[in-house]
Amino acid sequence: MKTILTYTEKEAIAAIDKLMNTYCHQCLLKSHIKHTQGKTQAHHFCINECSVGKQIKQLGNELQ
Repeated sequence: MKTILTYTEKEAIAAIDKLMNTYCHQCLLKSHIKHTQGKTQAHHFCINECSVGKQIKQLGNELQ
């Protein structure tokens, strides 16, 4: 089954990829939290406290 994406969905995915590759790929805060508090806490930090994570979350909500 092939999924057809709208133009705005493609833009959202491209924006998410760009943000993650630019800021998240080698984020020192995420790495530090992951090593000290665990993977789950690092994920919660990214979603709830990080400004880039919040932008990614908003873009992801547009895809729903």
